[in-house]
Amino acid sequence: MSLTLQTSDTKSAHEIVRVLGPSVHSRVNLLDLWSHRDLISLMVNRDLIGKYKGSMLGMIWPVLNPLGHLLLYTFVFSIILKVKFGQDGSTTNFAIYLMTGLSAWLAFAESLTQSSSAILAVPNLVKRVVFPLEIIPVVAVITSAVTAIISFALIVIGTSLYAGRIHPTIAFIPLILLSQLIFTTGLCWFAASIGVFLQDLYHFMSLGLSVWMYATPIVFPPSLFPSNLKFLCYINPMAGLVGDYRRAIIEGLPPDWKAFSYYTTLGVIVFVTGYYFFAKTKKSFADVM
Repeated sequence: MSLTLQTSDTKSAHEIVRVLGPSVHSRVNLLDLWSHRDLISLMVNRDLIGKYKGSMLGMIWPVLNPLGHLLLYTFVFSIILKVKFGQDGSTTNFAIYLMTGLSAWLAFAESLTQSSSAILAVPNLVKRVVFPLEIIPVVAVITSAVTAIISFALIVIGTSLYAGRIHPTIAFIPLILLSQLIFTTGLCWFAASIGVFLQDLYHFMSLGLSVWMYATPIVFPPSLFPSNLKFLCYINPMAGLVGDYRRAIIEGLPPDWKAFSYYTTLGVIVFVTGYYFFAKTKKSFADVM
């Protein structure tokens, strides 16, 4: 992951210690995440800057990358493949449909993939510094979310140019995104912890996420699922999340509240259990590493 935060860098180490201050302790409390908000902010900034450091366009890339993909999908599916989608049988609509699903999915998948090896990437923080390791997966989630937010903003602009208006239901996007972040963070705590003890998890994660992606209606609508696999759309929380983003951005509809209640409740459960699982297992990280 781009956030490796090398503690061998003396300046970086002093910066971490300064932000941590006297608040670091061994008590396991979910509310402690808020007390580390300054450190999380610092590390997210470092991650975003470090990802594009040395590139010619620098921080323009977080905007240019999703914009380029949106234009590419529009060109491929509207001009070359002429895939039609929606009630108006539009080709452009499919590119927006696809980009909306991919933006949500890529933020989710990137966070999990990075978290699976995140602790292994910072052995100095594990062994030598009294450091709240639980914030490392949180940083990965927030960093990926920043890119997703930029993507959604571009999709909203693209939709407004195509449809000639902006649906007021985009106001639901922060609510849906919050549920996604809660669910993703919980899974990332599990992945980060297990990744210390099972170093092949990173490779398993790539395969598992590929399977999960095709079990989620991202490149095709749920109606194309075979009847014997329809249940995947009901038990898969990412299917509900992707569907609600599309409802809010493309269809001008509020979230499907039944689906929203399901994936939000599941997200809270995963968030809480993931945190305490990580807190319990991190005591053994130094011994394994």
